[in-house]
Amino acid sequence: AISQAEQQAVQAEGGLSEAEARLGQLSPTAPAAARVEEIFYRPGEWAAANTPVLALLPDSEVKLVFFVPEAEMALYRPGRTVRFTCDGCAAPGSARISWVSPRPEFTPPILYSKGSRDRLVYRVEARPANAATLNPGLPVDVAPLGADQ
Repeated sequence: AISQAEQQAVQAEGGLSEAEARLGQLSPTAPAAARVEEIFYRPGEWAAANTPVLALLPDSEVKLVFFVPEAEMALYRPGRTVRFTCDGCAAPGSARISWVSPRPEFTPPILYSKGSRDRLVYRVEARPANAATLNPGLPVDVAPLGADQ
């Protein structure tokens, strides 16, 4: 009777493993904590195999993009921290520069800034410390770095 009960327990564990695998296939989880950026298919709609149903944006991929005049370019290096503000933000934020363009470009036609820009600028990307609180596309004002920072 003990041997038979042990065999039934092994079979039950196998059934549990199969059910967990099937659940994982039918309702997968996101690979990382992220916000839903776009929904391609709603419940009840049919999606072809291997077709994404959602577009996710992980907090680790939220970044600030801003442009720096050529005259100030030497101050901006990966690893440095910039301060920024935005409309509706409770307090100023900080972001660590993750990438600086090696090539200059002409000023884009639309820049969300309060002042005028030089015609030759460099694109800079920075990862904000409070990424979960920022919405993609939100205009920000980045404080210029000083030589003493």
